[in-house]
Amino acid sequence: MKISFKTIVFVFACILMGSCESLKNNQFLNSYTKKNIDHHVSQTSYCAPPIPYVYDSSFIPLTDITPLLKFDTLLAKKYSYDDLLIANATGTLLLLQDLIHLEEKNTPDNLIYILIKKQQIFSRLLLASTEVASLAAELDCESERSKQLAGYLDQINDTRVQRFTILSVITGAITAVATLGNNTTKGQIFVGVTGSIISAVFGGLAAVSSHQSIQFNHHRNLLTDVWYEHKTSSYYPPFVWFILQGKEFSNTKQYSSFHNIKERWISEAMVDTTQKKQIELYFGTGGKYHADDLHTRTNMINQLKAEVRSVSQNLQSLMLKLSA
Repeated sequence: MKISFKTIVFVFACILMGSCESLKNNQFLNSYTKKNIDHHVSQTSYCAPPIPYVYDSSFIPLTDITPLLKFDTLLAKKYSYDDLLIANATGTLLLLQDLIHLEEKNTPDNLIYILIKKQQIFSRLLLASTEVASLAAELDCESERSKQLAGYLDQINDTRVQRFTILSVITGAITAVATLGNNTTKGQIFVGVTGSIISAVFGGLAAVSSHQSIQFNHHRNLLTDVWYEHKTSSYYPPFVWFILQGKEFSNTKQYSSFHNIKERWISEAMVDTTQKKQIELYFGTGGKYHADDLHTRTNMINQLKAEVRSVSQNLQSLMLKLSA
């Protein structure tokens, strides 16, 4: 069977036009969806608290509790050092001191004052617990936000790679058939070269198409203060910030929880300290994210969320001791 040059050219032209039309339609759909998503994520994050929180300055913890423990030995006799640390972090250490002295007298007249003092302590601990839950909820929301966008980009990348790969395979098959069906050397060379070029173009497009990006803004970035280990934070509740910043509350007792989180991000290759643009992207106000970047941000937020939620364990220990 002899296939003419015109037929060969026509077949390749149909493949190329069909692929371009398919790509054009896909790009139109993606740009339409991307436009709407870009508009959505460019706004202030819906994960942020609707109103700014105002924290009671009277619950600011002591810088060092050692002088107080030396002055009042009753505290260390009844409560563990870890419980006293969490009491100080929540701003209830002085209330706890008052409670101990009221319980020492153990008279019927002191009973009402003991109950009142316990109520004050439990109210503060309950408020501290809601601060942990609120921050964890915001982190959970931010994690889901970046996860959804990563899934969106993954879907676009997979679809485009699959399409171009199929086109490349089809082109290769048609090239092989057309080459065998042509009896002239000139025709075989033409078909082979043309088919190889078109197949290579589709293969190259398959590789390049997996690098789609999207604008992702996070003006209230909960990762920033952790990475730079700021002394104070306008995003975190003072109680939570005090605990995660203090090395006494970490498992190692050598470095703060924030420092340990940061080191994990580096050791697990989530953040490359030599890449200035990457650091600005993750810990700045946002920018153009690829799917891999969004997955990395999601993982970092999840690690931070787990650390924040672990604060509840310290609170539970003190509350159980008070309830005994």
